[in-house]
Amino acid sequence: MMLEGHFIVMALSNGYRGDHYFIYEMWRFTRGLTAPLFFTVSGLVFTYLLVRKEQPFFKNIRVKKGLTRGVQLILWGYALQLNLFYLIQGNFSGFFYIFHVLQCIGASLILVILLTGFQRLIKGIPLTWWLAILGSLGFILKPTIYALDFSSVHPMIENIFVVATDDRAFKSIFALFPWFGFVALGGALGAYVSKNPGKVYTHRFIITLLLIGLVLNLFSDYLLAVIEPVLLLLQIKSFVGLGYLFARFGQVVWILALIILIGKHKRYLSVFYHRRCAVLKSWWIPVLLGGSGIGIILTHFFIQQEVILFPTFNLFSLGNLFLFVAVVITIAKLVKWNYNFFIKIGQNTLSIYIVHVMILYAGLFGFGMNTMINRALNPWYAIASAIGFMVFFTYFVKHIDVLRFYYQRLFFWKKWTSRKK
Repeated sequence: MMLEGHFIVMALSNGYRGDHYFIYEMWRFTRGLTAPLFFTVSGLVFTYLLVRKEQPFFKNIRVKKGLTRGVQLILWGYALQLNLFYLIQGNFSGFFYIFHVLQCIGASLILVILLTGFQRLIKGIPLTWWLAILGSLGFILKPTIYALDFSSVHPMIENIFVVATDDRAFKSIFALFPWFGFVALGGALGAYVSKNPGKVYTHRFIITLLLIGLVLNLFSDYLLAVIEPVLLLLQIKSFVGLGYLFARFGQVVWILALIILIGKHKRYLSVFYHRRCAVLKSWWIPVLLGGSGIGIILTHFFIQQEVILFPTFNLFSLGNLFLFVAVVITIAKLVKWNYNFFIKIGQNTLSIYIVHVMILYAGLFGFGMNTMINRALNPWYAIASAIGFMVFFTYFVKHIDVLRFYYQRLFFWKKWTSRKK
């Protein structure tokens, strides 16, 4: 989702963006889910591992590893915003001041560790509740933090907390407020799952997640309006209208519930698919969809008139959709599923992120694809190129061990030769 989302944003021509394109609106919605899902899962997995074993706080190896990883993410985030090409020329890029994804996640993980240590001292209230409250405040306090006067501090400090409201070129996209909220709320789920592993794969837990997602999507603004009068007494700025942030988290919760549901019934679903849905495995479906898509597209060009099916979707779009689904199914049928490799991709998301920023956004070195494809492709070329972009990183992960070997040999020669001896 990250790779294709970033590539399409970079490559798709402005003429194909807009509310009147139904498929574009569908894609934009799923793209909007990527960052909340990324931040939430980061907090969930990290907190799950952090509190999984009952150990004294300072003896917990996950505390040390977490602090190290948090600092590493922050340093990598700022390093990727350097532009060595400009520096060599004697110039400095203001992009270095931006607080972006890696910095935000790294700082958020450090805050989760500090809160975990605080909870160990206070006790009484479970960590799940602490993180849920802090995550909610990460959303609710957004107007209050944004109302502060940052004129006396360096823009680099301001960018950590807020996305500047002026038109400056170098301002954050992922400031701590509100994005820390997703990490903390994900951490709340991770803390609960870690302490109640036997309850995860139960219908009760799945239904609970679905209901939480439903409430957050339907009643967030109403619930905020109920609690706002109490918090306004503490001089907190009005936050009614921020329900969309809680709704996004609710949509992430739905995705997690769906994943757990599939995991719980994967054997039954597999048997049902092979015994009852054998027709889905045949080539007839992609052939029919592809043929229908090509036929509809040719019909559109033949009649030379736009046929509106409903306000945001025309006949030509339907043909494109059929043809695209046929291509996806064909690829899925030709490429065999490799579970271990899938896990390996998940274990190397940081490397993927770092390299994709270098290639797509000219991170660190100052040379990238952004100058070549900047909003210059039509949908077909953009989609095909995005698929190629993802395939490249698939092979990147497949051979990452070899690449790391040569990386260590190149940059850590003395260390490598001593190991060889």
